[in-house]
Amino acid sequence: MTSVNDIRRTFIDYFAAEGHAKVPSGPLVPQNDPTLMFTNAGMVQFKNVFTGIEKRPYTTAVTSQKCVRAGGKHNDLDNVGMTARHLTFFEMLGNFSFGDYFKEQAIELAWNLITREFGVSKDKLLVTVYNEDDEAFDLWK
Repeated sequence: MTSVNDIRRTFIDYFAAEGHAKVPSGPLVPQNDPTLMFTNAGMVQFKNVFTGIEKRPYTTAVTSQKCVRAGGKHNDLDNVGMTARHLTFFEMLGNFSFGDYFKEQAIELAWNLITREFGVSKDKLLVTVYNEDDEAFDLWK
């Protein structure tokens, strides 16, 4: 893999092959969400699905969501130019399950993406889990 386009394509194609619906990027200005000025994360277009207000014709999805972070809780604006990783506009790759699978399969999918599709050696990876998440800790053993 040599480019951002390769990474995006590999990510989306991998999850699509695993049964995830390819969902296009939602709008940068969220519709029907007065709490956000801009889409700042990949899950924004699925907010009503996660809360049970809306149903979709699929239970898993993969996206490359265009995002802007220019204020609020996830404000990167003050750090733009200070580091090479803080930008106001970026694409967030995401895979989502709406009650279809949970931690065990999510971990397996992520591990296979990184080690098989992207070819990162498991010897170069360090796994961390939230300190109160005993279930995830046990799954990684």
